[in-house]
Amino acid sequence: MARVYTFKIIYMGCENKIWRDIQISSNSTMAVLGYAVLSSFSTCAYHLFYMEYKGTNYELNDEEFQTKPKLMAETKLGNLKLEIGDKIHMIYDFGEEQEFEITLLSDEEMSRGSGRTYPKVSDGAGRGIIDDMSAEDLLDLIKKIDKTGKSDFIYAHKEEHLPWDYHNYQIDIDNCLLKGEIAKIKSAYENPVEDF
Repeated sequence: MARVYTFKIIYMGCENKIWRDIQISSNSTMAVLGYAVLSSFSTCAYHLFYMEYKGTNYELNDEEFQTKPKLMAETKLGNLKLEIGDKIHMIYDFGEEQEFEITLLSDEEMSRGSGRTYPKVSDGAGRGIIDDMSAEDLLDLIKKIDKTGKSDFIYAHKEEHLPWDYHNYQIDIDNCLLKGEIAKIKSAYENPVEDF
């Protein structure tokens, strides 16, 4: 029987400002959890990422590595034998090393017929992160916004050119877009199109 895991996901360096609680099926892979993080935290999802759990690294593919790593897309969350309080560490963008701490908050039996409900965001704060900006620089921007009450940082993301303000997180919109965004991100990472 499938389980519903609820994870608390914090963006390291901005823990109290930008975070999510995401519910996901135990039948989902680690990769899908990663895609949910990338989507919900408003990344452009164009950098590589990996996860680490109990000293084992999980990668998207093994082409770049001399030793064969465990693959996220082949590892179901239920196979990790997670216990409440266990943490998965995720690093996105190896240049900036944007880090996420993913902690298991709860493990409940999934109601029959509700599998399509997941993944979903059950709680959260902070609009998201900014690609290619370190957590330290993002926290400085957040402090400036808190002090002045406004943002003068214009952020281009998905054809938007608006002042970036971390206050503007809307969970209902996030959930409305989440599954479609996960599918797009999954396709881009797992079936990349070669440039000729």
